[in-house]
Amino acid sequence: MNLYVVRHADALSIGGNIRSDFERTLSERGRSDAAMMARVLAQIDLDISAVMTSPLVRAAETGKIFGGELKREPEASKHLEPGFIARGLAEEIQNRSNGGGIVVIGHQPDMSLFISYLISPAHAAAVSMETCAVACVDLQSTGQAQLRWLLTPESVRSIM
Repeated sequence: MNLYVVRHADALSIGGNIRSDFERTLSERGRSDAAMMARVLAQIDLDISAVMTSPLVRAAETGKIFGGELKREPEASKHLEPGFIARGLAEEIQNRSNGGGIVVIGHQPDMSLFISYLISPAHAAAVSMETCAVACVDLQSTGQAQLRWLLTPESVRSIM
């Protein structure tokens, strides 16, 4: 199964009407990057069965944009809240797997740590995820995983 690990798109900073990290909404650049990356992912894989997001606003907004492009209603998961336990998310993904790809959208450093958890038994791998980066992990039913590729908005803009 293709698992797409996404860091939420660029968000506004705390200040003004935004009083906490939980209330941060996407910036204009974030909305633009999310739309671009969602279009690219839709061109790469037409067989996406689920889009899961952190319940925080910026991740949910990113999920809504991805879900619209992929024609899947995003669903919030407690397993994508900041500081989540990688094993819990991996189990939820395996339970939801029906052959199609799954997109998970969350935060840093959790998304990098989750990829490391999947691809490196000793958790020795380091993966850098900038905002709205999309990583494709080939996740087998046995739990074995391999990082296939990682795209950033900057790299996509440079080839478009």
